[in-house]
Amino acid sequence: MSDLLNAVSTAVPAVALLTRGVSMEEQAERGYGHTLREICRQPEAWRAIGTRFTERPSGAGASPDGWVLTGSGSSHFIGVALAPTLQASLGVNVRAAASGELLLTPEAYVTAGSAATIVSFGRSGQSPECIGVIDLMLERHPLCRHIFVTCNPEGRLARGYQQDDRVSSFVLGREVDDKSLVMTSSFTGMWLAGRLLGWSSDASGFTRQSSTLADIGRAVLLSRLEELARVAREPYDQAVYLGSGPRFGAALEAELKMLEMCGGRVRTRAETYLGLRHGPMAGIGGRTLIVAFISSDERRRAYELDLLTELQRKRLGLAFVVCGAALPDHAADECVLNVEYGECAGVGDDDLVAIDVLVGQTLGFFRCLHERLKPDSPSETDVISRVVPPFPMHPI
Repeated sequence: MSDLLNAVSTAVPAVALLTRGVSMEEQAERGYGHTLREICRQPEAWRAIGTRFTERPSGAGASPDGWVLTGSGSSHFIGVALAPTLQASLGVNVRAAASGELLLTPEAYVTAGSAATIVSFGRSGQSPECIGVIDLMLERHPLCRHIFVTCNPEGRLARGYQQDDRVSSFVLGREVDDKSLVMTSSFTGMWLAGRLLGWSSDASGFTRQSSTLADIGRAVLLSRLEELARVAREPYDQAVYLGSGPRFGAALEAELKMLEMCGGRVRTRAETYLGLRHGPMAGIGGRTLIVAFISSDERRRAYELDLLTELQRKRLGLAFVVCGAALPDHAADECVLNVEYGECAGVGDDDLVAIDVLVGQTLGFFRCLHERLKPDSPSETDVISRVVPPFPMHPI
């Protein structure tokens, strides 16, 4: 058991029930051992990534034709979370495109003669559409440069293109190559590596920021996990996740974690705050859990808090989980759980994505157990799998 998981087991009764006197082998047999360890190892994994990766790859310069961030499922949401941040730091157009969309409609994202930078995220580095997109782009758009971010040192992203000088890669390794079906440490690990792509030449700043995130993540696990476990057991049948800017990417990933780990038993939706008023609010009822990631930007936060006030005035939602730094006090409201990240000096929306996702993972994990499913393999009928199996590729 890692030092942090041991500390969490001591501090959090809901975790102690799963670990005290239960061997790692038995935890695996019960179907939660891998996911629990993979969630709790994230803060130290972030610290290690910040120390190990201190230089951007050679392809990380500002391409005049912009960047495309691509991946499937959770790996696509990494791109959604990173695109606003990288665009601001690189000063070029940065778009997130699901690998499936890039495979089916490449002309919508990369034009003839383009010298764009294409960043591919993939835990296994083996998914069929991920590899299909890379092969297509290398053939039809030879001027594009590629950056691969992957966890699996044996996958095709890590080993299949080493001889091509258009390709650079981050291989994070087994420390974040989750064994569970759902992506947890692999998501935040690849996101953090992607965060480095837009960093300035001062690598020590990236190392410090990674360490600060690790401290915040550790504090959230130790101080808020018991309350999150309690909220996860509330009688809701739908969960709605709200975020703005980079943190909308976190909302998408948190929503997917609940959906995957509960085998579809809990209906889920991710939305922007202002987008909620344009139709989706009609779907929020009295048995909806609302998870709100609150911006550190004063102007964004004002809009977000106005929307939460409106939901409460309309008596929409069973319970609220409000997450962020220096949150307004909801202590008198029994329906609101504040997940306070602390003052977070120097850490804004671009970086709090990792902490938001950590909260979403823990809610999904404990709800999965409440539903008597197995977080390591929650799909009882194998509707989804850890790696999407191969399917035919059709020529353009």
